[in-house]
Amino acid sequence: MYAMSRFSSWTITLAAFCVLSASSAALHGQAVGKHVALGVASDWTHRHVLYPSSNNYAVMARIQKDPRWVHDWYLRHPETWWPDRPRDTRKPAKGSQRDWSYSLGTTTFEPLFDFSFSIGPQTGNGSLNVSDQLNGQYLATAGSLTVGGTYDIGTYPLYPGGPSVFTSPSGQFIYDNLLFPAYPSTNPSIDFDGLLFRNSSGFEVNIWGNGPSAYEYDDLGYSHDVTGSPFNVSIDPGGGQTYPAKFLFDVTAAPSCTNDYVVVGIPADPASGGQANLVGVNNLYSEPGGSGYCAGTGPAVKFAYASGTGQIPAAVSLSQDGTRIAYIENLQTGRSYFHSLTIGTTGSNGTSATAAVVPGAGNNAVDASILLSPDGGATNQSSTNSPFVMYTGNDAADVAYATTYSGLDGGSGYLYKLGNVFNGAPTIVWKVAIDAIPSAPIYDTVSNKIFFTDSDGRIDNVTDSGSSPSVVYGTVVASGATSQNAVVIDSTNQMIYASFNSNGTNAIVVQAPTSMASTVTVPVGAATTTFTGPYSPDFNNAFYAGSGTPVMYVAGTGTGTLPTLYGIGFTGAGLLNPSSVASTPLATGMADSSSMTEFYNASLHKDYLFVGVTNNCLATAGGSAGCVLSLDITSGFPTVNAGSTALAAPGGTTGIVVDNDSALSQASSIYYATKSGAALVKATQSALN
Repeated sequence: MYAMSRFSSWTITLAAFCVLSASSAALHGQAVGKHVALGVASDWTHRHVLYPSSNNYAVMARIQKDPRWVHDWYLRHPETWWPDRPRDTRKPAKGSQRDWSYSLGTTTFEPLFDFSFSIGPQTGNGSLNVSDQLNGQYLATAGSLTVGGTYDIGTYPLYPGGPSVFTSPSGQFIYDNLLFPAYPSTNPSIDFDGLLFRNSSGFEVNIWGNGPSAYEYDDLGYSHDVTGSPFNVSIDPGGGQTYPAKFLFDVTAAPSCTNDYVVVGIPADPASGGQANLVGVNNLYSEPGGSGYCAGTGPAVKFAYASGTGQIPAAVSLSQDGTRIAYIENLQTGRSYFHSLTIGTTGSNGTSATAAVVPGAGNNAVDASILLSPDGGATNQSSTNSPFVMYTGNDAADVAYATTYSGLDGGSGYLYKLGNVFNGAPTIVWKVAIDAIPSAPIYDTVSNKIFFTDSDGRIDNVTDSGSSPSVVYGTVVASGATSQNAVVIDSTNQMIYASFNSNGTNAIVVQAPTSMASTVTVPVGAATTTFTGPYSPDFNNAFYAGSGTPVMYVAGTGTGTLPTLYGIGFTGAGLLNPSSVASTPLATGMADSSSMTEFYNASLHKDYLFVGVTNNCLATAGGSAGCVLSLDITSGFPTVNAGSTALAAPGGTTGIVVDNDSALSQASSIYYATKSGAALVKATQSALN
């Protein structure tokens, strides 16, 4: 229970927030009457900026100035606002089942691979979409190669084929389009049969490995062997760990079957009348039997857009009123665009993930975008990261931060601050160069700093002051790191948590104050470059409540490629305690995992931990498939075995977002997308059925 003095402090903040919501409603042309809807945006950022409770009223007053704190408070205390109706008393279905599953097309939520090379007079760079073939190999399914130098200058699309060996259309090459992230060296490499690229004239370029340390570039007219490893192949920042996002229309009213929605960006090239790269669904609280809170047997498409010409490989961010969506479009030519899309309310806004429409064509959707480039487009900058929106309490004044990167010359990037994010055409307020590849940026309102990890194994920051800020580079904490995962910020206690897949010996999590004056490092398995996890950790309810025994949970690497749950305790000074670590495998063999999502269900008095595993799930029949696990951590570190609660999830899951703990039927759920056979899924928290 909250003490009355703390509750009163919250009430003052909430009143101020309601006034801002009313102003926002007026700004968007909504009627401001007796009741103003108070919406809550739940997106990827709520897993990366945390607001645990504190007995220090000055600290609480400080964090409550952040409008995101209000969203977070509602998300962690839904028992205070969801209608108090009897919980559905139907018996759970035999076994585990999804509430519903909606197909997003034929794409997959796997990491992208970037590559570049220099062989003789030839240079090149490209990007590849991949499908996980398990056991540490990926199949390139789409992509492009841009060649410079003396011969073959131009851009070539990947020619499909594999994983079996194929003969090229000309009959001159064999290829299988396979990549091996950890073979034959510690860097991702091209398979012995290699990648095939072919232009519209039928001209073919085959890049392949002809031995453990030799490669060949071959175009029929020019062939060159080289000893060593001229290819720089890397998994993109973020490692394909996207999230869906959910918007709740009004926390002061009954759930809305039409206005509450879930949206997800899709890493697929869009086409009008074909595949969408942005899909939103409503009618969420429904189920196949037709007896959910919402009528029908599943979700309905709210919108399906073909936005721009590129992919949306990372998580989207929502405006506070849910009418707008911010995201980054990444093109295979190496360019990226920041988008601010106003959801259409008239005309046709798309009917399915494979029947998309262009925003503004036959509807009143508005898709405003800006090229993310430091010099107006002369330099290509990719981005597979998510944008972070800084809420100001007024959508019109919100700003966003975004990062881009280039893998050339050892890797570099830029951090951008964007204005007019949800108010007309976005603009670049400032940009700052980074001497390594950055992760997605995370902003902390208390320190006024943007934090990100980089490919040199550092935690860096930029203070948002003036028109020309500079990067403060952290000390190297993971000298063997290749992954760039976004940090988690405990805004209350001003602590940063970062994870790296390798410091040369171990996968690690690192804790540091926002001042970056010191660090604590905890090993969470053997180092690996096959996958880019461990991904963002999460904490138990005691951590968020500010009482009890706090524990950090993270899916580490175990023996290197064995996803393993780690529970890490804290010292009395609030620091991670390397001598207080528990662990248990989540799989029986090689696999990757998702990030962690914790949720305390007050209706059931249960503290749940949700995590996806890509293959060899310990809790699925036969242990040879992907899954999503629901682990009960109410009483401490959980037991994970063949009897643990799990649902099959082909290829594992994206990040997981929580609905609520409502007593209404089908309104106490989690949302995620399956990585293979991409589908947006809703599953009930309790036993996932």
